[in-house]
Amino acid sequence: MTIGDLEGNTKSDKVYEFLKEKILTGHYKPGDRLVIREVSRQLGVSDIPVREAVKKLASDGLLELKSHSGARIAPLNIDNLEEIFMIRVELETLATRLAVHAATAEELEQLESYVHSMDDSIEKDDIPAYTATNRQFHQLLYRASHSPILIEMIENLFMRSENSKMIFHHDPARLRTSNAEHHALVEALRQKDEEKAVSVIRTQKENGFKIVINALKLSRSLLGG
Repeated sequence: MTIGDLEGNTKSDKVYEFLKEKILTGHYKPGDRLVIREVSRQLGVSDIPVREAVKKLASDGLLELKSHSGARIAPLNIDNLEEIFMIRVELETLATRLAVHAATAEELEQLESYVHSMDDSIEKDDIPAYTATNRQFHQLLYRASHSPILIEMIENLFMRSENSKMIFHHDPARLRTSNAEHHALVEALRQKDEEKAVSVIRTQKENGFKIVINALKLSRSLLGG
């Protein structure tokens, strides 16, 4: 892969997006060391844009920078994650409530398209594709609230917690249930049924986060802090 294959306006932006995706999809695990020179060589760039990207990822909470050991993927901390998940439930429920009244026809069409894509991914047993589309679905759902500060807060917390989901295997039955909930969400948005949409998203988030926390508690050997 070369830098030209990546999205972003600058080399630093491109490296940032590349590394962020690697972290969020579990290519890099919590505690793994990130070697700047190796990333530079892999992408065919100098160390400078990689260092800039690393600093940004550290400010996002995805990397830890230490003077003697360099950059490492941020360790998972159950106490921190439980607090983040508690806040995310409230903020994502609020964003969904607002989206019921603010979502445009184009946003609803795109949300429905994502749901159908996830159906296809489940049938093909393509978990990476499902995961990527699921992320797009929820990002668009919250952006459909058209509340910039709320969206920024949700996306920041997402970045600080989403890689925690990469330590366990997805249950196909759970994916089917989850996407049925996505179908219900889109229908509630179309019907402007605020209470139904809020009920679905809160239940989905609370159950999903509970699964993650339980998996982490069973996998403490993977935790770096």
